[in-house]
Amino acid sequence: MISVSLSEWIIWLQQHDSVSLTAFLALVLFLCLYGGTEWSRLRKERSRLHRISTSLELFAAAESPLIQADGQSELSRAEEQLMMDRLLACRAAPYISADGLAQISAYAGDRDAARLPLLLKTLERETERLCEERDKLLRRTESPGWGYTLWKQIRPALPFLFAAALLYEIGWLMRLLGGEIPVAEGSFEEYLNIWTQFASAIFSLSLLYPAILGGYRLGTGYALQRLWSAFIAALFLLQLLDPAFAPYILAIQVLLFLAGFRFTGSKPRKSRPYVGHFGNDQDGPGEAVDEWSGLAGNSPEQPPNSPEGK
Repeated sequence: MISVSLSEWIIWLQQHDSVSLTAFLALVLFLCLYGGTEWSRLRKERSRLHRISTSLELFAAAESPLIQADGQSELSRAEEQLMMDRLLACRAAPYISADGLAQISAYAGDRDAARLPLLLKTLERETERLCEERDKLLRRTESPGWGYTLWKQIRPALPFLFAAALLYEIGWLMRLLGGEIPVAEGSFEEYLNIWTQFASAIFSLSLLYPAILGGYRLGTGYALQRLWSAFIAALFLLQLLDPAFAPYILAIQVLLFLAGFRFTGSKPRKSRPYVGHFGNDQDGPGEAVDEWSGLAGNSPEQPPNSPEGK
């Protein structure tokens, strides 16, 4: 086994020029970021699989008494208590939808047996959705396709590229402030362009990094968020045409970023009751109220209480 002491490393670095030292430090940084990113990806996948499995176990445990209750006209006190305990345990499932939480809370509040068939269908849809998500995650982990295999090798290297871009921007700014790059002295407009260009670069990198690396659980509006972030970051390239555009480009980027809160944000669904139920006894069909505010509207193809429609 080859072992090198710290003093030998220092002597080796002192004997070589700055180019070799820079290349060596860059290689060490690349290996650290590559290994750390890959480890983080694997840890997130394992945690995600664990959360999916936990949710499926809780849903399966609750579905069993619900199926039995669906075929009986009346439940005994022990059966009803068992079903209630397992339904309440589902509220702790990591991936239960807002609709599932609302229906469980509604049944826990009034113990209306008419809610049970709809609650059973909701849990079955939740289970099917999570099974599909688990199968997809397992396929990508254990038998990835040709393109995804290549992406898995490239993705851990991206943090190093972003770190290099950040160091380049900082070095460029230091050279300007140090006088290595000529700047018109006393020109407020020149310094404004420099600082806004630097701010725009940092802002673009901050948006582009999560948009490319991803790693989050897919949800409503997630693809739009990534495309919107990439579009805002791409506006930085317009500064290559003329540095004088920098203040205007930065202003446009900030405005588009603020607009993203409206375009990519979640919208509450319209108030509506569950099928066959109204919010209050005194309310008629036109006055029913919803007991839960969901995260997004439903698609036309999905039933009102479908978790996929959220």
